[in-house]
Amino acid sequence: MENELVTYNPMSPGYFADPYPHYSQLRAENPVHLTKFGFYIVTRYEDVLAAYENPLLSRDTRGWNGFRDWRRSPEDGPLEKMMSNWLVMIDPPRHTPLREIHERALSPAVLAACRPTVAGLVRELLAPGLAAGGLDLIGDFANPLPVYVINHLLGLPRADWDQFVAWSRAISLTSEPMLTRKVLQAGQDALTAMYEYFGSLVDRRTAHPGDDVLSLLAQGTTDARMTREELLDSLVFLYQASHPTGTQMLALGLLSLVNHPNQLAALRADPGLLPTAIEELQRFDGPVQMNDRVASIDLDLFGQHIEAGQLVRLCLASANRDPDALPGAEELDVTREKPRHFGYGHGLHYCVAAALGRIQTQESFAALLAGAHDLRIPDVKLRFLPSASNRGLVALPVSF
Repeated sequence: MENELVTYNPMSPGYFADPYPHYSQLRAENPVHLTKFGFYIVTRYEDVLAAYENPLLSRDTRGWNGFRDWRRSPEDGPLEKMMSNWLVMIDPPRHTPLREIHERALSPAVLAACRPTVAGLVRELLAPGLAAGGLDLIGDFANPLPVYVINHLLGLPRADWDQFVAWSRAISLTSEPMLTRKVLQAGQDALTAMYEYFGSLVDRRTAHPGDDVLSLLAQGTTDARMTREELLDSLVFLYQASHPTGTQMLALGLLSLVNHPNQLAALRADPGLLPTAIEELQRFDGPVQMNDRVASIDLDLFGQHIEAGQLVRLCLASANRDPDALPGAEELDVTREKPRHFGYGHGLHYCVAAALGRIQTQESFAALLAGAHDLRIPDVKLRFLPSASNRGLVALPVSF
């Protein structure tokens, strides 16, 4: 039918390579609607902002009445087993003391102090590629970097770092709704191995704390401490919150710059633009495309009646390009001042380590701009991850 409204469809041709035309059409024609997948989708900036700030929309997606069908069962994969203890999946009042513990352990001072180490890791991982004239930005650099940074903050022995890259990757692959038994088993094996590794370490750092983030998490605050189970799950959460997104932020950001040579040239001409340019790159094409909420009671929102237990999916990537909220939002502009975006979330669940993500991305791009004077991507077909929630590339070959 000619007058039939467009509906959300991540299976539409070309979606994974470039979902933004689809988002633009949804914002214009059908900004909030019940999808054929059983959840509502919200695509405009102001509506996403309102959803973030509504206390009746819960972050615990296990409360969705379609959760069992979507994930096959609450025990489907290793990530489900930890949801009850992950800061990002917990509502107040329990969320409040756990948030305070994480904020103390990942304070601005703690994260700022690690910047020289991050810069050193960036140089170390980039050096072979710069010498060779090219690398796979993901496999050789952006995949290990976020894990190395977390390992450093936790005070883990350097000899164990690469094992954590493999474990974290295996667990992150279980985040998609439709999984093979092989992927699930690999994720479960990795989770078991991480628990075994951290078990005795947690006990030692609790009894004899140091100045590392693991010790700070174990100490808690004057008013609250995590249980041993909460602490173990929180350690795994640090990797899952920073690894996939940190990797793909670097890849997508570099791809955006190479695809917009005038913006790359502007950044080279004025490296002082880098801090705000990173925000613009996150806004323009960031890895976190969606964020979910569940109605805790029957609600009337966005002109829709939403029943208790209904999932509301916030399309952050669409909201970030809403021209009603930001003029020229469909264009990349590294000179844009204070670009508003939801790349690190908003409100109660704003990313507790957002500053670390910014440090990591800034140091990476600073090193690339300084060391790779002829930055380009070979003429190859890029493969994007088949994920509607977490955008990314399988590989990104880069030549210098």
